[in-house]
Amino acid sequence: MRPISKTPGMGRVSARPLAWAVCLLVFLAVPVGRAHAQKQYVGTLSYTMAQPSGDASDFANNFSWLGFSVEGDWFLRSNISAGFIGGWQEIYKETSGDSYTFSNGTISGARTYRHIGSLPLLARARYWTGTPGDRAHAFVGLGAGTYWMKQTVDAGIYTADSDAWHFGIAPEVGVLVKTGYDIGWTLNARYNYPFSGGDYLGGKSASFSYWGFGIGVSYTH
Repeated sequence: MRPISKTPGMGRVSARPLAWAVCLLVFLAVPVGRAHAQKQYVGTLSYTMAQPSGDASDFANNFSWLGFSVEGDWFLRSNISAGFIGGWQEIYKETSGDSYTFSNGTISGARTYRHIGSLPLLARARYWTGTPGDRAHAFVGLGAGTYWMKQTVDAGIYTADSDAWHFGIAPEVGVLVKTGYDIGWTLNARYNYPFSGGDYLGGKSASFSYWGFGIGVSYTH
């Protein structure tokens, strides 16, 4: 955990985990050109929203409109696919006259800003309804992998933050509707559950789970 520092401005996302995430997504995307020529492939870029739950709701209970995901699925059988999930979700709350107490001090200010940043890097399996030629497909899925979580409190010129890696799972349901020219729309709901861990600002471990809702454009082939 980083102690209180006199750093002006909002909490900033560490560049290293984001750089790792970008490199991993590029690595995973490279085989697409070869793989989709033989087996059906679905790639999705989604705008994501989130409703915090558990420890995340206790810390910052606002609905989040700030997120995205990049996802890919390769079909192993007509109704079963394997793929990946990567992205970013920001959960944010602004309060007036608030203070926050943690293991080595308290910060307060006329306005206090609380942030949770979540970077999931997951492997995922999905079961799909219907056949490859259908226009609409419902699906259920389960992702498993790692989450990088960052907790930040800003009050005036003072900033305190802490981050940790967590193992986690992400069950989901959704639907893909094809609109033609290998393009479709995907709607999904996903429960992101990083298992409790880390040493966060309250002096304890946390899970920072949240419900995610995505609206995406999908490429199918």
